[in-house]
Amino acid sequence: MKESTYFADFRKALGDIGLKKNDIVYVSSDVTGVVLTAMKELGFKGRDDRERFLNTLIDVLQEVVGPEGTLLFPVYNWDFCKGVAFDIKTTQGQVGSLNNYILNTRNDFARTKHPLYSLMVWGKDADRLVNMDNQDSWGSNSPFAYLHHNGGKELCLNVNATQGMTFKHYVEQSLNVPYRYQKFFMGEYTDIDGCRETRVYSMYVRRLEVTLTPSQTTDFFVRKGCCNRTTFRGMDMAVIDLPGAYDALSDDLLHNGGHNVYEFENYSIDWDAARDDAYQMGFLKNRDRME
Repeated sequence: MKESTYFADFRKALGDIGLKKNDIVYVSSDVTGVVLTAMKELGFKGRDDRERFLNTLIDVLQEVVGPEGTLLFPVYNWDFCKGVAFDIKTTQGQVGSLNNYILNTRNDFARTKHPLYSLMVWGKDADRLVNMDNQDSWGSNSPFAYLHHNGGKELCLNVNATQGMTFKHYVEQSLNVPYRYQKFFMGEYTDIDGCRETRVYSMYVRRLEVTLTPSQTTDFFVRKGCCNRTTFRGMDMAVIDLPGAYDALSDDLLHNGGHNVYEFENYSIDWDAARDDAYQMGFLKNRDRME
C-alpha cells in the first residue's frame, strides 16, 4: 500500500509539472537521493527492493508518456576520447546509476550509436534515434536536434539544470560560439552485432584558454517561462521545454554575454573574433577541454 501511494503521488507530480501522453522526454536524474528517500518511507530491506523500486519508477515514466511517447536516458562516456575502445553493448555510462541500470537490465530499451553521447531510448521514436549515424556529438543530425525540433522536454529529477543541461552544447554549436571548436577522435568501435572497426567521431570542445563554470539554473528557465517546477518528497523536480530552452539560452549567449549560461573567467564572448582554422578543423590535438 505504501508503495502504491508513493507512485500515485509521483504520477500526480509529473502531471502537475506538465508531463503527459505522447511527450518526448529526456530524463536527467540523481536517483541515489531518490532511492535513499524512498528507502526510509517504504522500508526497503535490500537489493531486491531497490531493483523493484527502480523498475517501477521506469515503468511509471513509460505509462505517463505512453507508447506514442519517447523516453531518453543518457549513458555518456568520454573514454573514447582517450583512446579506449567502445562497445555499444557493454561500455558503461558515466552520468548516473539509473541510466546504467537501464543499460544493464532493461531489454525494452535500446542504445543509440554515438560512443561519447549515447542514450538509452524507448517508445515511438526509439528506432529513429537508434538508426541515427551522427558523427558529431551535438550537430544538426543528432538526438539533441531531434529534441529541439520535435518539442522535447527535459525531466530534472532531483537535479538542478546546472547539472543536467547537456542540451546547451547543441545550442552553442548551432550558434557556432567562438570559445569552442570541432575536434575529432578516432578509436575502436564494436557495434550491436559484435563487429569491430575503427571509427571517427567529433565533439565541439572548449578552447583550453577559456575557463568557465556552468551557471544556467532551473530558476533561469522558470523565469524564461519554459519550465515548471515542484518538489516531490522534499526533492526538486522540474520539466523544461527544450525548444523554449533553446530560445532562452541562445538569446542569453547572443545578447547577454552568456552570463546565464556560464560564468567566464578572463573571457568575454566576442562574436566578431576571427576563428583559427586549426581550431575549427580540430587539428590541435592536445589543446582542448571536453566539457
